[in-house]
Amino acid sequence: MRHVVLLSLTLPLLLSACQQRAPQPATEAQRQQVASVIAGTRYLKQQCGYRDLPADGQIEQAAYRAARERGWTPSADIAPYSEQLYQRLLRDTTPPASQCAEFSELLKPFIATLPKA
Repeated sequence: MRHVVLLSLTLPLLLSACQQRAPQPATEAQRQQVASVIAGTRYLKQQCGYRDLPADGQIEQAAYRAARERGWTPSADIAPYSEQLYQRLLRDTTPPASQCAEFSELLKPFIATLPKA
């Protein structure tokens, strides 16, 4: 449940990039937000049956693009950090249905920007 809460807190910050430019958070917070978007979207695709989401590389590029639109410079270590978050989500004891519902709602604005698979 802790990871769902973490993603619940960080995702809205990045997703607001679709709507407005906000003050820049610290570099670590940026890394965490971008990695959370990638991990959450990947979870939806692989664990929740969202088969129309694009390949992982396209998800990552869309997250980096959203970050750059906010004026951020995505760090080189986002991909491995995102993988760590994804693995934690897989081990999380929150029922998958709850995670799927939460991520689906939080990631809706980001998912709308993705190409279909």
